[in-house]
Amino acid sequence: AFKRLYHLSKPFFVSEVKWKAISLFVLLLLFSVSMSGVNVLMSYIGRDFMTSLSLREKDEFIKQLYYYLLAFALATPVVVFYRYTEERLGLMWRRWLSHRILHEYLLKRAYFKIHWYEGIDNPDQRITEDIRSFCVQSLSFLLIIFNSMIALFAFMGILMSISYTLVIAVLLYSLGGSLVAYFLGKPLIGLNFSQLKKEADYRYKLINVRENSEPIAFYRAERKEGTRIRQRLKDALNNLLHIINWNRNLNFFTTGYNYLVTILPTIIVAPLYFDGKIQFGEVTQAGFAFAQVLGALSIIVSNFSSISAYGAVVTRLGAFREALDVVHKSEVLLPGPVIQVKDGEDFVFENVNIYTPRRDQKIVNDLSFELKGKSLFITGASGCGKSSIFRVLAGLWVSGTGKIVRPPMSKIMFLPQRPYMVLGSFRSQLLYGTHEHGISEKSLMDIIRKIQLEELLHRVGGFDSVRDWPNILSTGEQQRIAFGRLLLVRPEYALLDEATTALDKPSERLLYGYMKAFVKNFITVGYRNSLSDQHAYRLELTIGGKWQLIRKEDTPQSVE
Repeated sequence: AFKRLYHLSKPFFVSEVKWKAISLFVLLLLFSVSMSGVNVLMSYIGRDFMTSLSLREKDEFIKQLYYYLLAFALATPVVVFYRYTEERLGLMWRRWLSHRILHEYLLKRAYFKIHWYEGIDNPDQRITEDIRSFCVQSLSFLLIIFNSMIALFAFMGILMSISYTLVIAVLLYSLGGSLVAYFLGKPLIGLNFSQLKKEADYRYKLINVRENSEPIAFYRAERKEGTRIRQRLKDALNNLLHIINWNRNLNFFTTGYNYLVTILPTIIVAPLYFDGKIQFGEVTQAGFAFAQVLGALSIIVSNFSSISAYGAVVTRLGAFREALDVVHKSEVLLPGPVIQVKDGEDFVFENVNIYTPRRDQKIVNDLSFELKGKSLFITGASGCGKSSIFRVLAGLWVSGTGKIVRPPMSKIMFLPQRPYMVLGSFRSQLLYGTHEHGISEKSLMDIIRKIQLEELLHRVGGFDSVRDWPNILSTGEQQRIAFGRLLLVRPEYALLDEATTALDKPSERLLYGYMKAFVKNFITVGYRNSLSDQHAYRLELTIGGKWQLIRKEDTPQSVE
């Protein structure tokens, strides 16, 4: 945990914003020292204030009261700016760390590959809540430690000036309390880690229901989904109950521990007061200084619940960063041979064997073909590896053997079965995937007419309307928008993964006709026989990696 904490914290203070961050941090430390100085000053004012009261010295009492009010006036802006600086530094840290991890998450398609790694659940929560908690709590604990060191230095001298017995008592009391608190609260570390995961799983299930509301409604599966949701809620609440129970056990000790502090220093110095060796104000000063020193030495006792929750955050965020580093350093999940891919003018497969990323299943066996400008239709039973070929072409999967030649990725456009609908306007749905700006509305209207969505455009309120598009648009409308993107980009090559499953055959023929007008070549994954007629080759895959390549009016080439 400490190693992960170091690797998470150090980059911020050596980054491009290091001088601003260090300046704020130094300013924060200065405010912290000032607060401790004011507390020491108040301890002496309070001593003389109580002494004058006990001796019935009215003039001295009023004088010390004025000093008290002056100290309050001095402390107020120090405390306010201390809190303000802490929050500003926490905000800066969160912004920088969020941008850094987001960059790493999106780099080299890590957001896709991270799901191969076990134990890395709910990356969205780690990027949002865990980063926020880490930055806030890191600063908080760092300042607690720093303030404790200052308090220890400042008030230990006061205790020594009153009685060495106070010093021995506070050291033994804090040591014993810390050991007991650690052993009583140790299970909280694992429970807090589990709580973060279970809360994230519960939230993810609610999001899953929202994103799949229509099919759930068609199945009338509210009761089943309710059962699954309640089960995840039950898991989170049961774990939380364990945390509450362990906190109860810990609080039995810490509450008594803190109660005893209020009278322990008075008990120790009372004989000195009765013997006339110290004044009454020194008794109150001893109690204040004892509490300050004990608080400095009892960080574990006072903050064990927070420390255990913080340790869980550091573990989750650190493990996420480590997984991202592994993804960036290696294209494969497990060591082994990889498929060699290089750029060329068309699609060529030479003895290609495709494995899953975990290398636990062989998808396609010894696949070889060369298109030479001829289109290809890939078909076969569900799960036989049709889409896996596209994943290999896109560089998402690399585990396997053999060689592939394909056009540069900048010349290829992929069309999935379920197109991605972005958050934004209807215009942004069409422009997603394009690298051009300032496309005229006339050009967009021409595309809308080609993909036959004029009525939809009118219904949603025009190009600049913003809606919940994944739920507003049918799958067929989304597939038409994907073809609209294709017509806007006009790539040289297209790969279509069941991109017309929700369209009628006339619309399918129409859109393929528009595409054929500008692409050099294309490959389609599908199952409709009508699609096969649009291609020069037909590649039939079967479960177990077998395949056969059929050219129109030709004898099949097959591999067992």
